[in-house]
Amino acid sequence: MNTHNDWENLLRIYNEDLKMTGFSLLIVEPEDGVYDCEIWKDGELVETYAGNYYEDELSDLVTDACHYVLTTLAR
Repeated sequence: MNTHNDWENLLRIYNEDLKMTGFSLLIVEPEDGVYDCEIWKDGELVETYAGNYYEDELSDLVTDACHYVLTTLAR
């Protein structure tokens, strides 16, 4: 199980890596208790990576969303 701090550190590291592409990630929790990841570029929302992950899967969500940005959006 991932701890809150694990995914926060991972998100910080990935956002540093994504900075050169203009993209950034933001974790959001909709009211239904699952998490999604918003993808931003140059201060504007591009899309929501809606993986519907649970709290113990947030590290996976951050990794999956970053991979999606790098392989699909930042090409």
